[in-house]
Amino acid sequence: MNIKPSSARSRIICALFFTLGMCSSQAAEEFPSYLNEKYCEDIKLDFMTSAIKSLQRYREQQLVSQHRGGMNNIRKYLIQRKEWLLECDSYLDAAENDRLFKDKQTTDGIFSAIDSVSEELQSLISGITYSVDQGQSPTAVAGEKFDKLFKLVDDHQTMLLLKGQVVYR
Repeated sequence: MNIKPSSARSRIICALFFTLGMCSSQAAEEFPSYLNEKYCEDIKLDFMTSAIKSLQRYREQQLVSQHRGGMNNIRKYLIQRKEWLLECDSYLDAAENDRLFKDKQTTDGIFSAIDSVSEELQSLISGITYSVDQGQSPTAVAGEKFDKLFKLVDDHQTMLLLKGQVVYR
């Protein structure tokens, strides 16, 4: 069989493109097509700005009311945001060896604080209460867990600002 050099080159190029196409389709199967660095940055900024403001407003104005419906809504809100953040963190870690909140310790700390607040709200919804001193609120522990989450996010924002990165929209 006599193959012309240009035809052999064409086959190699086709095989290369086919292989590249297979590699990119495998990566596409791993992560949804909408995931990219800008999307993840937007999700993170949305969490650090508007989501945290909403959570702070809830903590300051509604938590003490112990309304179970509101607690459940906030718990679901936190779980949803965490799922979005985790998806982006996994994508960034696989794509660039980078984490959503810059390093493993900060990222894991924020995710752990979200879990802690969610679990505490679930406990309050379920009717589990702490014995409290007179004048203390049964939601004091939940408030402390919210405060820890706020501090972790605020510390991360401060670190970004010190590096000259704008955090506010």
